[in-house]
Amino acid sequence: MKDTLEDNFEKVTDELDTLDENREEVLKISRNIIRECSNAIKSIHRSNFDEYTKKIERIEQDLDDMRNVINESPGYLYKYLKTPEQEYVEAIVLNALINDKNIPDHTKLNVDALHYSLGLADVVGELRRHVLDNIRNSNVDEINKILEKMDEIYSYLFSLDYPSGLTKDLRHKTDTARNLIEKTRADVSLSVQMNTLSSLLKGRNEDL
Repeated sequence: MKDTLEDNFEKVTDELDTLDENREEVLKISRNIIRECSNAIKSIHRSNFDEYTKKIERIEQDLDDMRNVINESPGYLYKYLKTPEQEYVEAIVLNALINDKNIPDHTKLNVDALHYSLGLADVVGELRRHVLDNIRNSNVDEINKILEKMDEIYSYLFSLDYPSGLTKDLRHKTDTARNLIEKTRADVSLSVQMNTLSSLLKGRNEDL
């Protein structure tokens, strides 16, 4: 029996319907992952690491579920992994750096190498927040440790000299990281100057 044009388009419609359903499912899971990653990062800043661990476990399960759906049509759906994997890497690496833990590579996290690099770039912004918190607490050792990590991340990112067609927005994120580091160092320097001035004024008042 010869296929008609109607038969052909019915097959196309069936396949596109399935693809659309998978896409909606992927987007739903992606939103959950992004939200949970944000909450996991907040848990780190609050030093609530039990809560962080619970959220990471849920995120990893969601990522597995998302990949299973994507594997049905990877050519169409793989691009949707970029942001959730990026956010996941950011949460994992931030926790490792702040708590002096081993930093897993992209193969251990089962994420794309580019997505790993993009997530690493985003860590700099969260490390800046951690430094500012420690400025308020006058934790000099922690500030110096994190500034070194920020510089190290930037150096590695800057060394990834590949065409923008391959690395997408990595160069922009790397430039943003550099600006954040410079701004953070300026904030630390200003804080040191203010503390020095405060100590001098306090000493003079005591002498009067």
